[in-house]
Amino acid sequence: MTIPYISFAGAFALSGVGGKALSLAGSYVSIVDDWTAVYWNPAGLADAKKSFGIHSSIVGAFGNATTRTGIIGMDGPYSLKNYPINSEQSFLIPAFGFILPYKGQNFGFALYVPFGLGTKWDLYSLPIGYRDDGLDNYPKIDHESSIEVINAVLGYGKKFRNFSFGLAFGVSRTSILLREVDFALLDANKDNIPDLGYPYSYMPVDVKLTGSGWGFVLNGGIKYEIGSLKTGLAIRYNSNPKINGEISADVYFPKNSYYYNSSGGNPIFLGGTGSSKAKGSAVFKLPLILDFGLAYKVEKITLSSFIQYQGWGSFDVIKLDIDSASQTGDEILGKFLPSTEEFKENWKSTFKFGLGLEYRIIKNTPLRIGFAFDQSPIPDSTFTPLIPDPGNKIQLTSGFSREYNNFSYDINFEYFIMPKRDVSKSQYNLPGEYKFSIFAVGLGLNYKF
Repeated sequence: MTIPYISFAGAFALSGVGGKALSLAGSYVSIVDDWTAVYWNPAGLADAKKSFGIHSSIVGAFGNATTRTGIIGMDGPYSLKNYPINSEQSFLIPAFGFILPYKGQNFGFALYVPFGLGTKWDLYSLPIGYRDDGLDNYPKIDHESSIEVINAVLGYGKKFRNFSFGLAFGVSRTSILLREVDFALLDANKDNIPDLGYPYSYMPVDVKLTGSGWGFVLNGGIKYEIGSLKTGLAIRYNSNPKINGEISADVYFPKNSYYYNSSGGNPIFLGGTGSSKAKGSAVFKLPLILDFGLAYKVEKITLSSFIQYQGWGSFDVIKLDIDSASQTGDEILGKFLPSTEEFKENWKSTFKFGLGLEYRIIKNTPLRIGFAFDQSPIPDSTFTPLIPDPGNKIQLTSGFSREYNNFSYDINFEYFIMPKRDVSKSQYNLPGEYKFSIFAVGLGLNYKF
């Protein structure tokens, strides 16, 4: 048997932190003045008051896929799947932070999630005739991903007349789960069986990679004010963590009494499973973010803008090291995969830009709207539904705050307009037609001491 490549890919940045910023579509780097400055621009800590804040977003993601792989069990011969395949997911994304002034300078702390994603798909079923008892014992969820990056960051901000600067440093924890179906190809000569052809020559393999790792965070920024005009420049950097974990493979064998008897009792045809596990590691590459913004205030109205560079071009090749000595089970991994595997992703660096508007229709009730355009870093040649970036996106946002002396709350809404993505077949992708939609609702609570 031989096992083809295992390919995992996707863009997984979240849209930001905090209800005010998200209701302005991320146009916040020049005007941030609360605990979220630790993330957006640490220079904004210099303008913040002693306070505490929390924010949570509920994200709903909906997608459907019509694959064109030609793979048996998916959309190829002997398949039972009905297309399109739908996927629905919801996520809770929390964050909190606080500001503490000390001798004319401000310190802040924030715990937040800058990157994260999760998908679950039922794209594969055992093909017609694979088991003569008609049982489909392959897992219902066959393509799955979960990526979570949690930052805990301490920041410092200082103001000098119209100029302020800030720095933030912390630790980051990255956890991943990636899963997909691959295939073990029966070889008539090596496996001592007749040349059976479809569907028995392609045995499904449930491949799963799990792991976690630590890294560090370094954010920095400056702000400058000239009358009603504010500018901000920030850099956000998460180091590339080394992910240590486990890769597993479970082969689902065909069940056919005729071939079992005619092959002299070859156990391949008993319909069982074969499992193997091994330790593995890989460096998970995260992008450098550069953010520049301008804002102008006229009486009750503040208009803000930003342009952001996202360094996804670093996500070019992922090197997976497999510890063959740690392998247990049926030797699927150790026998058929090399100790080192490189996966070409070929992502590109991108830009995001947007506008935000805040209008204080009532003194203690600011209303906000925002717009942003975000480029996709993933080419068709490496696109898969594991982390389904549908292409260039338009983000529409709105929200408001209500302020009561020292207490306030924020409510924000986000909706993403995404194009249909038609992906042609290449070596490292999953071709087909994909459609997605995402919306989010957030609530924030803030208290000034």
